[in-house]
Amino acid sequence: MRWTLLILVILVVLAGATLAWRELRRHPLPLPASSLHGVAGIAAIVLAIVLDTRFPHNRELLSATVLLILTATGGLLLFGFRAAHQSLPAPVVVLHAAFALAALGLVIAGVVLA
Repeated sequence: MRWTLLILVILVVLAGATLAWRELRRHPLPLPASSLHGVAGIAAIVLAIVLDTRFPHNRELLSATVLLILTATGGLLLFGFRAAHQSLPAPVVVLHAAFALAALGLVIAGVVLA
């Protein structure tokens, strides 16, 4: 199940990078594509919480869960901007990406070191 979380987080991060790249090139994907990215992120959070209950001493996975939740909060803010047809604030995009990459690093550590 830990490997499933790792694969899911990798896919969500890659999808987010694709969304950000297209946004930077002024070719944003339709809102449902962003929604799918968000739903996959929420699925990763749920799976991470399940793993936290199974492996309560894995600090890397627990920290990754916290970061994933913070990442989702920023993603929800970005989704609101997209839904309102406003441009995305660069600092929020950068923080969202940084938190996602940090969470990915922690998931990798939590899976490999476990």
